[in-house]
Amino acid sequence: MIQKYFCSLLLVCATAGVLCAAASDYKPQTVRQEPQYLSTDPALVEDTCPGNNILQRFTCTKNQRPGFSCFDVYIVQGDPIDAERYTLLDQTLTVEQSSAEPRCTFDDDMTCENFLSALNFNLDFSWFIANFPSSSFPQCGKTYSCTRIACLRPLPPAEDGSPRAQKLSCVFKKNQTFFLGTELSCQNKNDPRP
Repeated sequence: MIQKYFCSLLLVCATAGVLCAAASDYKPQTVRQEPQYLSTDPALVEDTCPGNNILQRFTCTKNQRPGFSCFDVYIVQGDPIDAERYTLLDQTLTVEQSSAEPRCTFDDDMTCENFLSALNFNLDFSWFIANFPSSSFPQCGKTYSCTRIACLRPLPPAEDGSPRAQKLSCVFKKNQTFFLGTELSCQNKNDPRP
């Protein structure tokens, strides 16, 4: 009976020793797939890694066993894709008693979306830029990354013959961050298998 008990105890200790050795031999390695562009809008992205942190990249720890996988989302500083480079804050369409200068360079509807598209999503060196106090919009005061652009399209003259034009004015905030996402898996750095 004592011999049976001693053998069982020896087996338990040996198993525990093997498990401890395996656990101490585990060095987590994070293996990432090719990152993909997601969005500039945090409401449109979802991180499935522990903590669900969309602001920082996830790195595997000993808490994740080899073979664990998740979709890691993280924020990046820089220029988003063209279509998401700017966020429209304000659009106004008015009639001015003036000539149409600077004249709108597009024939589509008088919208800020069409205006921005006609400028190839680049407002850095545009002669359509109109100065305005950035304090007009709280989003602009924080980052100083807002631009107002304006253009005019001629209308038939007024009854007295004076020129008239339709003026489109747009305020855009430049987006300076966006989100990338990547599938990742946790592997054992000490695993000799390829």
